[in-house]
Amino acid sequence: MKKLGLFLVLMACCLGTYANAPVLISLQDGKNYARLSDDKTILLSGDYKTGKEDTLVVFSKMRNVPLKKVEAFRFSPDYKRVLLRASDKNYMVYQFANNRCDKLSVKGKQNMPIFSPDGSMVAFERDNNLFIKRLLYDTEVQLTTDGSATTRNGVLSVQSANAFGKTHQMAWSNDSKCFVYNKNNTVYMYHVQYKWNKPIQLPEGEKVHITQIKWSYKDNLFAVMYLDEVQKKLSVAMVNAETLIAKRVYTYTDNRFISPDIASTILFFPENDNFAILSDKDGYIHAYVYTQAGILKHQIGKGNFDVTKIYGYDAKNKLVYYQSTENGPLNRGVYAIGLYDGKKRALAAHNGTNDASFSENYAYFVLTYSSIEQPFIYAVCDAKGNSLREIYRDSINPGIVKESYNFANGLSGWILRKPGVKNAPVIFDVTDAQNQWKQDVSYKLAEQGYVVATVAAHGNLGYGKDYRKAIYGNIFKVPALDYIVAAKTLIKDGISDGKNLFIMGNRLASGVVFAAMMQPDSPFTGGICISPVTDLLNYNPIRVTRYMNKEGVTGGYKTNQAVGNVKNIKGKLLLVHAMNDGDNPLENTNKLVEELVNHNVQFEMQLYPNRDESFTASLLQPHLLTRILNFIKGNIK
Repeated sequence: MKKLGLFLVLMACCLGTYANAPVLISLQDGKNYARLSDDKTILLSGDYKTGKEDTLVVFSKMRNVPLKKVEAFRFSPDYKRVLLRASDKNYMVYQFANNRCDKLSVKGKQNMPIFSPDGSMVAFERDNNLFIKRLLYDTEVQLTTDGSATTRNGVLSVQSANAFGKTHQMAWSNDSKCFVYNKNNTVYMYHVQYKWNKPIQLPEGEKVHITQIKWSYKDNLFAVMYLDEVQKKLSVAMVNAETLIAKRVYTYTDNRFISPDIASTILFFPENDNFAILSDKDGYIHAYVYTQAGILKHQIGKGNFDVTKIYGYDAKNKLVYYQSTENGPLNRGVYAIGLYDGKKRALAAHNGTNDASFSENYAYFVLTYSSIEQPFIYAVCDAKGNSLREIYRDSINPGIVKESYNFANGLSGWILRKPGVKNAPVIFDVTDAQNQWKQDVSYKLAEQGYVVATVAAHGNLGYGKDYRKAIYGNIFKVPALDYIVAAKTLIKDGISDGKNLFIMGNRLASGVVFAAMMQPDSPFTGGICISPVTDLLNYNPIRVTRYMNKEGVTGGYKTNQAVGNVKNIKGKLLLVHAMNDGDNPLENTNKLVEELVNHNVQFEMQLYPNRDESFTASLLQPHLLTRILNFIKGNIK
């Protein structure tokens, strides 16, 4: 039942892109799926191949606690129960046997509930503490009592979550006897039967960052992946759940940094409990197979491309499923490769971004596809990649042309504009240049007659290790120079009139905006900085240490940030900040404002009281969008 957890994660990532797209969750036979009805009042089951559907549960007719709507659901591993998230965000447990629905807990809201593999228990977090609900006895056991804003059990801090792209780290053993979790970068294990809760001593003396906890197919063995503090050394330790002894079996070091995706990906193989992890040691990101003792067996696939995701392993056919940039650095394709024979086939490699979520037995998968030209399409495919039926197609048609663009110096990217628009104001959006559809602020700007552009600057995936890690020690300046080259290219090509060039970035990307506007040859006439990172020494220390070499504080820290360099900023400036931002404090913007005032550098500013980082995440909040548009309109020459 390991496959179910992976499947759920993938569905959340792949099919959660659009609210109208159906989320299909595989059933045990691998031939059928379950989904919510369009109005979220019924749980349906369907046949992957034919699409024929039947009713599983009518939520309003459940016993005990009927519901009007359900926002999300998750099956227990034995498929006897379903965890339901109601519209009020509370969780319910439904039992098929008696059509009964009960609240998971009546003592407060629950977060991140996880079924035990035998389906008899649910672990969850509340107020930074962990609990286990015994469903058969309707009892609740509290695992931890020290939860607070600084002591977080199973839940990562805001800074850690933003640095590593996950919110929690906790996992059940396969026999449901043990539960492991991360507390402030120390792994603890709770024994359900004996009710003890003990820390795991990793074979490292220094401070580490726990990046992944995952059980092997053995009941008594799990892996802990962790980075050293400066994130140059990745280790994997195997922990014996009976003795609690942790043995380091793998270490990889890099003189620059190790990316979070590499540091948190591990896949076990049931036939021998070997494991696969990602590494860029040959210049690109590929998977490597190791024994439990850490002996290298072989590399899975090879070439000048990056593996961007591992979906899972089909033990019956000995196939590893993964996503990579084999069809070009801005594209993402879905592939299957033989674990032992290395034979590979493309399942979905259309130009654009292809993502997949597989059925329980890998007989089917739901393909999510989009490109810079094509809005999202969702289709059911068979194991060979043949499309069986389309289940959703985004109907958005904004009348905007989005096209790939080759800038000078070999830089790739795209531009977005109304048909035929030239010599117009240009706004560079410092964001991921991946070939996928994004209905975001860029379209709103293009609808106003502007040209919007972005660049696959240094730091992007798909171009190899050296290109991706060229930002080390120069996290802002190196990509800023790429954006300057791209801006000059659009002037030369007649796309821009050269008088109205804006650059826009959110959070860390705002640092690229500042860096670009500080260069002597900067062509940018205006900059928009959302929740700007102005002082690297007062921002997320995990992310900053990764990219800026903590040992070299006196160097790149000073030259890569706005604070201390405001006199070099050219052009108009708009600063936006949510005042309750938990990851990037308002203090950073305040410090910059003080320097701008002292140097008589004019600027505009928009603050949002009682708003946190989520407010500025998409830039599509009506007030914020209007503020950005007004700034651009007001500064066009």
